[in-house]
Amino acid sequence: MGFNKRDCNKKMLLNHLKNMKILKRPYLWFLVYFLIIIAFTIIYICLPKTDWGGCESINNVIDSLYFSVVTITTLGFGDVFPESGTTARIFVTIEAILGLLSIGFFLNDLAIAQSQRLDDENKRNEDERMKEIATKRLVRYKNILNPVFERYLRGVYEVVTPLDRRNSFEDIFNTDFKFQFKDLQELYGPSLLMTNDFEISVVSAHFKNQHILYNELKGLFTGADLSYWPDLEDTISQFFRQHNNFPYEDIIIKNGLILHNTKSTPGNIAIEMIKKTEGEPEYKESNIINAYVALYYHLKSNIHIVKNIMCLLERSTEGI
Repeated sequence: MGFNKRDCNKKMLLNHLKNMKILKRPYLWFLVYFLIIIAFTIIYICLPKTDWGGCESINNVIDSLYFSVVTITTLGFGDVFPESGTTARIFVTIEAILGLLSIGFFLNDLAIAQSQRLDDENKRNEDERMKEIATKRLVRYKNILNPVFERYLRGVYEVVTPLDRRNSFEDIFNTDFKFQFKDLQELYGPSLLMTNDFEISVVSAHFKNQHILYNELKGLFTGADLSYWPDLEDTISQFFRQHNNFPYEDIIIKNGLILHNTKSTPGNIAIEMIKKTEGEPEYKESNIINAYVALYYHLKSNIHIVKNIMCLLERSTEGI
């Protein structure tokens, strides 16, 4: 089907007319009222002069307009009137009825529009009040989550940073977390954070911190009304999906528990492969290192998601 410019212009005109305030009720009835006056002005000037009685008659457009206005407003001065049994009397009756109906519809729609405006204003005020309550609740959750975010990010920092490069005074919230796969070579080393058990590995501490963050975000997700912040809601949902769709946690932790028994354990073999890998790692079919490749990309994705959550939380609670 070819492009029809005429139909397109017609649609544009109709859309424009729909958006014009004058064509919206109750303004429509106000326009109809004046159109009735104009229409009957034309009708009266066309009727025979014998249809009119009184001390005056309708001799021109001004007289006709005057009589149309007097009729539709039901003033009836009596200086001009339709003679009995004439066509003019029928038209005068019709104009008077149409005038009363159009004014009635105008006042009715005006009252409805005013009521709707008040309802919309009350709804808007109620929505603002509910959003203010939701924002204050969100602030409380943010204050609870801040140390959890810090602990999680510091745990990640330990996993992706070899021991000789770790800085305990690192500004963890502003860290870029630029790391390579081979930087995970000490993921089974001891954690140096005072909040963690020195006997557990950094990767075990990481998974522990991740579960804590998951539970806290779950509390936020179910306890706060996030419908006011859909971006925040979607980003938290991303974190949940990442957390629930990672199947290698148990095997990675298990490999670390038997790490020191012999050099041929899966954990030791994986560490040696990590050390020798340059650049971005790739999944290989039936390869022991796949769990660690998945962890590498999981960490990169989660860091981005968690920082987004922190940023959105900060933005959503500004001014509170």
